[in-house]
This record gives sequence, structure tokens and C-alpha cells, in this order.
Amino acid sequence: MTPPRPEISAPTPLPTWKRAVFMAVTLAIPLVALGVVEGVLRLAGWGGYPAFLRTAGRLPSGASVALVEPAASKPYFFANPTRPGYAEETNFLMPKPAGTVRVFIVGESAAKGYPQPRNLSMQSFLEAMLGDIWPDRQVEVISLGTTAVASFPLVYLVRDAVRYEPDLFVFYVGNNEFFGAYGVASINAVGTLPTWALPWMRGLRGLAVVQAVEGLIRGKADESRTLMEQMFAQTVIPADSPLRAAAARNLEAHLGRMLDTAAAAGVPAVVCTTAANEAGLAPLGVGDAAAARFAEGTRLAAAADPAAARNAFLEARDLDTMPWRPIAATEAAIRRAAEARDVVFCDVAEVFRGLSPEGATGWDLLDDHVHLSLRGQAEMARAVVASMAGLPERLRVDRSRAAALADWRAYAERLGANEYDEYRVNHTLRTLFGVPFMKRTNAAALTRFDAACQKAEARMTPAVREAAREWQSMRPHAGGLRPVTGMVAKAMMRENRIAEAERFYAIAQTQVPDYTSWYLEYVYFRLACRERIAGGLSEAERAEATAAIGQGEFLLRRGYSQTGLAERYVGRLHQLKGEWAEAIPFLEAARGRLVNEDRVACDQALVLSLVKTGSQAAAEAIVADGEANAGRFAPLYGRMRAGLTAPAATDR
Repeated sequence: MTPPRPEISAPTPLPTWKRAVFMAVTLAIPLVALGVVEGVLRLAGWGGYPAFLRTAGRLPSGASVALVEPAASKPYFFANPTRPGYAEETNFLMPKPAGTVRVFIVGESAAKGYPQPRNLSMQSFLEAMLGDIWPDRQVEVISLGTTAVASFPLVYLVRDAVRYEPDLFVFYVGNNEFFGAYGVASINAVGTLPTWALPWMRGLRGLAVVQAVEGLIRGKADESRTLMEQMFAQTVIPADSPLRAAAARNLEAHLGRMLDTAAAAGVPAVVCTTAANEAGLAPLGVGDAAAARFAEGTRLAAAADPAAARNAFLEARDLDTMPWRPIAATEAAIRRAAEARDVVFCDVAEVFRGLSPEGATGWDLLDDHVHLSLRGQAEMARAVVASMAGLPERLRVDRSRAAALADWRAYAERLGANEYDEYRVNHTLRTLFGVPFMKRTNAAALTRFDAACQKAEARMTPAVREAAREWQSMRPHAGGLRPVTGMVAKAMMRENRIAEAERFYAIAQTQVPDYTSWYLEYVYFRLACRERIAGGLSEAERAEATAAIGQGEFLLRRGYSQTGLAERYVGRLHQLKGEWAEAIPFLEAARGRLVNEDRVACDQALVLSLVKTGSQAAAEAIVADGEANAGRFAPLYGRMRAGLTAPAATDR
């Protein structure tokens, strides 16, 4: 007989409160672990979004140097982070100096003034025009234009910008709603989400864990493709595609949020439509309908029927299956966003059509599909000034004074328009129109810009031509390219064309941000040219050298110099002022970081200062080290040795 099994009593159930605690702890463990990993990665530099504007440090005066941060948009390019778009660094002071009117231009690469250099961009024209209208005020126009973004990232840019005491926003947005970062047809595809979901997506993409994992698996950019080419997810968007309505919906919503942010901060706004090349640029996508309407527009324009030509060109633009240009729907979205908030509206697109004999905007005002020509930059600024008649009294511009502004050519000449920046633009456009789909659809543009470049190069001396071609290999730094004018000026100095070099160094100085080694370099060389021409510096020029030294010392105090160039040019500026001893520590600090020709030039300057201050032995030691260790540059140190006995003959 089988013995009875002992009874096993059922376990006593946990109280409800204990079960809840157990479940909470169980669920919390992975969340806590994730939080710890997130915190560690944040400490390592991952996660979040850099501010679009930030403070770089405090000056001895008590003011702070603020700047537009070029790299701030990088996290928005999570699908192609090795090739992000960027803003262009601009420095300004906080708090805003008394008597200053500060204007921020918000938009994409067209708002930045691309492909024109900084001194010939819409911001510079607008600053010059407002300066003429308000001679008793200091006008600052600061571009926040950011390459290859749609409107969504700009919402956060404006939220940052209102903290920097703007008096006015000028919105020139809407060019990248299809193919920019967070565009509806871009490679990351998030622009197709409902507008309410995009902030949540942004928050997710800002997690350090997400960014670190992507950093491990991301590929490298294809350097043979342009940034906008790399943004394409779809290159055929039919005229009836829902993506077109989505692009307009996004633009209206995001521009509206920007305007609401500005209004909440008490900052007036001017909202502009964006111009496009309608009469000159053939449709970029596939399809016969757009091509047929464009051909009809061309025929009607040649027949002097601008009204009919306009309709045909605008229809061709809207039928283009690669909408690299704003379309009627996005243009209307801008107008609705402005009208809903009763802000000043500047219809730049219509102004440009009115200036165009074809009835639609063409090559005279546009350099490519959406980027303004030199004249276009000026006319856009003029249109904004005219629209400012509708602003509150403190910013209102009298219509008669706006109408009396000088011709655009006069402003271009005053701002430094020149043949080498024209070459810069033509080369940039030659590269753009060499992109396969551009070359296929607009071959005549490639031919035109290539011919212009070849013609310009034929007029250059061999040394200047070599400098211009070297410039073509440069990459952007701080959101901008090294000015071709500065490289040309250096070649002119070698050719002993000192007066010409001075002119182009002066232009280069306006094309880079203050508080950079580039700026110090161009100030130094321009003043060195002045010294050679005039036999010495004026008091005003000495004061300018002193101010530049102050900028360099700020960079060095804040640790912003990694190359040694800031130290080098602070030292050279001291030498221009005859401050030989003061130059020595800066030149000594620079030489260890410099290489090749830069190291030789720095050593030459240092030797001169040492000789001038009676440190002959130290000078001889530097020369001996160069003769022994400088390789192919050793003969240059040999020539320095010959100059040790005649320091006055040594070149500054």
C-alpha cells in the first residue's frame, strides 16, 4: 500500500503592495541600468544638442563674446553625420552694445548668402543699407543661415536666438522642405511624421545611447557626392505626391512656431518668400510635362510675352519631379503663416519676378536653383528694407528713404566685390552643375561657368593662378571657406605687388569672423603692407594692431588655439608695433606647433626679435637647429644666419 503523500499547502500570495513593489523593481532595473549608461556616455561627450548660439568667454571689459556655432546642426543629420550641414561662425558681443540694432536672418544656405562670400551676402547688403538709413545707430545683421536643413531644426535655432537680444528677425526659409535634414524626402525620412511627433523624434535622437550606437555603426560619407545629393531618399516626386502637401504642412507649422517664439519674446519679424530660378533653370527631374512647359515659357519670353511666360515657367517648376526649388504650395504656406500672425510680409519671390524681363526669375538674380546672385543678394536686402515700413516705430523705415538707396552696384563695390570672388562663385557653380543630374538637365550652365573660370584663370599671373587652384582644395572650417582673396593677396606679396595685396587682405579680413586666427592673419598682413607702402603705421593702424592683439590674447586665454597660428600672429602684430620683447613668448609658443613654411616664417620672426633685444646666442641656437633638422628648409636657415649680422635687412 502506497503511503499517502504529504499535503503541500499552497503558497501564501504576496500582498498587493509587495507585488507592486516587486514589479516596479523588476521594471526599474533595466531603466536604471540604461540611465547609468546614458549618464556615463553624457560625461564622455555623447548625447544632447549643442546650442546654435553660445557664449565663448568674457573680455577684460566685462562684455562676453558670443558666437553662432557652426557644428550645432550636426545631430540633425543622423542619417549622414559625417557630412552635416553647418552655419557660418559669426561673433558678436553680449550684452548688446548701446545704440545697436541687432537683426538675425533665419533660414538655410540661401539665407547664409551661399555661394557669395560673407562680405557680399544678403546680411552685408542689409547691414550697409540700414546703416545708411540709420547713420546714428550701429547696425548688426547676423546670419543664422544653416546649410541643408528643413524648417524643423530652425525652430530650436530661434529658441536659442531670442536669448541674444535681437531687435528683429528676418525669416527666409522654405528651400529644403523636401531634401534637407528632417525634410519629407530626405534620407532620414522623419519629415513624413506628423508635426507633433517630430519633437519626440528629436528627443529620441538626442539620447547619448542612440548617438553612441550610431557612432559605432555609421559609414563614411561619399566625398564625390554633394551634401544635398546625399540627403536624397526619393529623387522622383510626382506633382500629385502627398509629399508635396506634407512639405507645405511642415513649413507652415514650423515657421508658425518660430514666429510664435519671436512674438513671445517681443521681437518683431519680417517673413519673406524664397526666390527660385524659374526662367533659367530647366526642370531637374524626369518627365515630359515639366520640360514641355519650360520650353513653352522660354518661347513666350523670347516673344516678349512675359505674363504668359511667367505662367508657363511656374507650372514647369511645380511639375518638376525633383523639387529642389520651392513650389507654389510651400510659397503659399509661408504666406499663410505670416498672415495668421499679422507680421510684416515681404514677397521676395514676387519682387524678383517683377525685376525679371522674362516674367519669372532667371539667371540675373539667381546663381543656381535657389541661391542668389550678387545682384540678388542686394535686391533681397532692398526688398526687406522696403518692407520695414510696416514695423513698429523704433524699427520703421521711411518708404522714401528706402526708395532713395543707391544702386546695387554701388553697394557691391563698397562691400568689396572683386574678380577673384567672382571666380570663387563661378568655380563653386561649375562644381555644382557638374553633378550628374544637373549636368544632364542644365548642361549649358556647366559650360557657362567653366568658360568663366577658364577666362578668369587666363588673366591671372602664374603665382596667383596657383593660389586660386590651391584654394579649390580647401575644406570649410568654422562653417566657411578660407577666402580666395587672402590666398591671392599672399601670392601678390611674393610678386611685390604690395598695394594690390593690401586691397585683397582688407577684403579677406571682412570675409572671416573676428576672434579667429584667420582674422589675426589678415589684419597682420594688411598692416604689414601698409607699413611697407607708407614707411610706418599711423596711430589708427597701431590702435588696430593693439585691438587685434587683444582678440588673439582672448583666444589664447580661452584655449581656442590648437595650431599655433594665433600665437604667431599676436607675436607678429607686436613686432609691427616695435614691441620686440613682447613678441618673443608668443613666437616661442607658436614654433612648437607649426610645421614646414609656417615654422620657418615663425623662426625668422623670432630670430629677428631675439637679435633686436640683444639675445644673439638664442637667435644663433634657433638658426643652428634649423640648419641641422629642417630638412629641405635648411637652406632658408642658412640665409637667416647671414642676416644675423645685418638684422635691419631681415624681412618682417
